[in-house]
Amino acid sequence: MQNKLSAHITTSPIIIIVITTLIIPICLNIKTYAQTQTTVYIEPQSTSTLINEVFSVNLTIADVTDLCSWQAYIYYQNDILQVVGYEEGPFLKSHGSTMFDAGYDNNYNETHGEIWMYCIRTWSGTGVNGSGVLATIDFKAIGGGTTTLHLANTILGNSTAQPIPHVTVDGDVEVFGGDIAIINVKTSKTIVGQGYSMNINVTVENQGTTAETFNLTVYANTSEIETKQITLDSNTSTIITFTWNTASFVKGNYTIRAYAHPILGETDTADNSLVMSSVISVVMPGDANLDGVITILDVCKVTGIYGAKKGDQNYNPNVD
Repeated sequence: MQNKLSAHITTSPIIIIVITTLIIPICLNIKTYAQTQTTVYIEPQSTSTLINEVFSVNLTIADVTDLCSWQAYIYYQNDILQVVGYEEGPFLKSHGSTMFDAGYDNNYNETHGEIWMYCIRTWSGTGVNGSGVLATIDFKAIGGGTTTLHLANTILGNSTAQPIPHVTVDGDVEVFGGDIAIINVKTSKTIVGQGYSMNINVTVENQGTTAETFNLTVYANTSEIETKQITLDSNTSTIITFTWNTASFVKGNYTIRAYAHPILGETDTADNSLVMSSVISVVMPGDANLDGVITILDVCKVTGIYGAKKGDQNYNPNVD
């Protein structure tokens, strides 16, 4: 009895070691399998570009087993991006020839474009294992902003025509558009005799990342005074001088507004317009005190600064 018990006690550690040796790898394999999941995703996950630039993204697959066919749809905002090309990637055709078909519609609906892609192997036997690029898509940035590259209707098939479970990961693209801003509007005077001219100085700034050419317009109330085409390097500003000839304007008070016409892809347009704080009065020539008549009082106002010039403390541009 003692010998049997001793033998039992002696062999128990051996059994435990054997069982442990068998169980640990199984547990490790279970853990590894649980962490490995087939993924279809956009690569790179995030892209930054400029308006009018053409760039490429990959449709990539990771950790797949026995892949024999696939399909995918990608949706994007069509006021920011347009598809301009595509091609099959090297992954599935690395084991033999394939049949690849794709197409796109940049006006799939009012807000989004769509590209669809299908691919199937033409050889027999097992499919492809591992990770790689399924397709490459070329986009052109046409507007500023951020859009998701949304994956939808993805199907992966194996050699027995069964679906392969998988997850998808979208991408995103940020397009940096131009940004023009009106910084200041200033006139040479606030009173001008009807039929005479005055200068309007507009300070405009290109706050974007590329040189831009745009139109700059100045208005008196709602009437256009003049439009000029401006070219500005990135992160620079300039003062543009407009000449307002008041001959065709009736006497009265006018609000002066400068407006920079939005450029392609510009999203920050709140600072494209600026109204001057002071009101400009178009008056009868010589009516320096704005009472509607020419009297000795107007003469006194002029002679009171006789001899003064720009820069002098008593200089008044309204009676110059």
